[in-house]
Amino acid sequence: MTNRRIDNKGSRTAEFTCFARACAYREKDGRIRGPDHLAEVLVPPIPKLILKLPTLRKLFIRKVFAPGIYQYVLARTKVMDLEFVAALEAGFSQIVLLGAGFDTRALRFADLNRGTRIYELDIATTQQPKINVLQQKKLKIPDELCFVPIDFDKDSIIKVLLEAGYRENQKCLFLWEGVSMYLSAQAVDETLNFIQAYSSPGSRIAFVYIYGSVLRREGQLYGESEAYDMVSSVGESWSFGIEDGAIGQFLADRGFSLAAHYTPADLEKKYMTINGKLLRRVNGTHCIAIATVI
Repeated sequence: MTNRRIDNKGSRTAEFTCFARACAYREKDGRIRGPDHLAEVLVPPIPKLILKLPTLRKLFIRKVFAPGIYQYVLARTKVMDLEFVAALEAGFSQIVLLGAGFDTRALRFADLNRGTRIYELDIATTQQPKINVLQQKKLKIPDELCFVPIDFDKDSIIKVLLEAGYRENQKCLFLWEGVSMYLSAQAVDETLNFIQAYSSPGSRIAFVYIYGSVLRREGQLYGESEAYDMVSSVGESWSFGIEDGAIGQFLADRGFSLAAHYTPADLEKKYMTINGKLLRRVNGTHCIAIATVI
């Protein structure tokens, strides 16, 4: 395996995602404002200065993010929030965040939690800095939240989860937000096999994937080339995708039923269109699938 940045340093894409969420919360237009009011806490000092200056913030978004990626992160956050809250309200016994990055949902929705155990899984180089900041800022870490270090390409998910207290055959929600495209096909299958085998029927997974055509550099999608180059430039290249129109069969072959699906066009319509007017484009490379365990 080639050397990866995340083996020695925190994920740069996780940092960018956190910054995007923080920017989205500062949007003046309430119609598209992001919901993550805690993201700014996890933003490092220098980017935080950029965050507080509207003109500089807009310039940074335009220069650093590929076209439509910022809008995609904003929309994705809202989709995943809905799934997280629905699982809490339905009394799911466990929620597992696979590749949690700088996620804040366990804190933001702590008041809704009535005993759901939450496991945040990520590589230690990304996870530990997050824990350090939460402790430095004296933010209360909910009793239900458990941090679980893991390398998805090397470690057994079920082994590390069981050691952390995960209970098998319970109704669970799995959030797999912005991770699958960085894994090998084998690691993706092992993750889905774990979910299917070690949770009860009716459990749900919400995950992001990119189109297979992106890996072939076909360049047919809005912002595709720029997004591909962006992740490659920070040493976190994409390696897995699913072909357009194949998601239903892909999931069925692995013991899941597709419950909802958001293409970039769907995200634009749901979160970026007001009174029939498209306010902003969403990058065309990513889709969100929500599925249930059969």
